[in-house]
Amino acid sequence: MMIEPFKNKAVSRLKKARGQIDGVIKMIEGNKYCIDILTQVLALQGAIREVGPLILESHLYTCGGENLGSKNQKKKEKFIKEIIRVSSLSGR
Repeated sequence: MMIEPFKNKAVSRLKKARGQIDGVIKMIEGNKYCIDILTQVLALQGAIREVGPLILESHLYTCGGENLGSKNQKKKEKFIKEIIRVSSLSGR
């Protein structure tokens, strides 16, 4: 479960990205200049890239303390491996 202010920021950025996608589609369908389309695609990628850290930060606040503070070693290890796994995906 995401918490504020992360939830609001993530939703806002995703809605903006949705609008950018619609704009890019119209540009392609309208045979616009390729560099102009590419510029918009790169802006869209940047907008999407900003959402992941918001979700991760919210997760660390909501689940991090519970899992890292747990006396159950397996629970801690599972949480840490989960964070490492998703962090490695961000490099792709």
